[in-house]
Amino acid sequence: MEAYEKLLQGSSRVKILVGEFGSGKTELAMNYALALRANGTNTAIVDIDLVKPYFRTRDHDHVLEESGIVLVASDKRLSSADLPILPQNLSRILCDTNYQVIMDVGGGESAIVLGQLQKQLNAVSYQASMVINTCRPFTRDKDGIIQTLRRIELASRLKISGLISNTNLAQETTSTHVYEGLKIVESVAAELQLPILWVVVPEWLAENVKIDYPVFVLKRQIQYPGAV
Repeated sequence: MEAYEKLLQGSSRVKILVGEFGSGKTELAMNYALALRANGTNTAIVDIDLVKPYFRTRDHDHVLEESGIVLVASDKRLSSADLPILPQNLSRILCDTNYQVIMDVGGGESAIVLGQLQKQLNAVSYQASMVINTCRPFTRDKDGIIQTLRRIELASRLKISGLISNTNLAQETTSTHVYEGLKIVESVAAELQLPILWVVVPEWLAENVKIDYPVFVLKRQIQYPGAV
């Protein structure tokens, strides 16, 4: 649990994962929540994928609930409506100091919904991290990543304080992808003076990737289209 505990350091009980579409936020949020719960931590995961999401946390509620994780999401009857409706019990879970809270925020402009929560988030002390996949169109290089980060900060009215390197091509990911993506993320971290909190590595590559950053070993929870 060393890598997971590193992200828990400090007073930030609420962790917010933001990033572009296809960055891998939902897979990472689910893995993070499951790891925390396995370590005996009361954990809640908040689904704020509101604008045309591809994969939603709430689509995998059975996995989370079976593990004792509290899922905070909008009413299932509205799950396909793609409306900017915040979950009814969100305020309660944000204020409940018995829980570590992970917020899975949808890609692109859907981060604007966080602006509605600015006062609450400032009150509970949050950590917003940008998940970066350099295999995606808008985050292939340093300039694209920085532009995306600034756009998300503007839309959400929150400050991103750390980076998570999550370069991947789903089940086709190789160690080369991980290393090359990390180099680009390092250039962003240097320019913006932000820490790299994690480098995400799929479990089948865990023994092959040797780096000096905390490594988060990802176990696939989402069934991707075409995967077997």
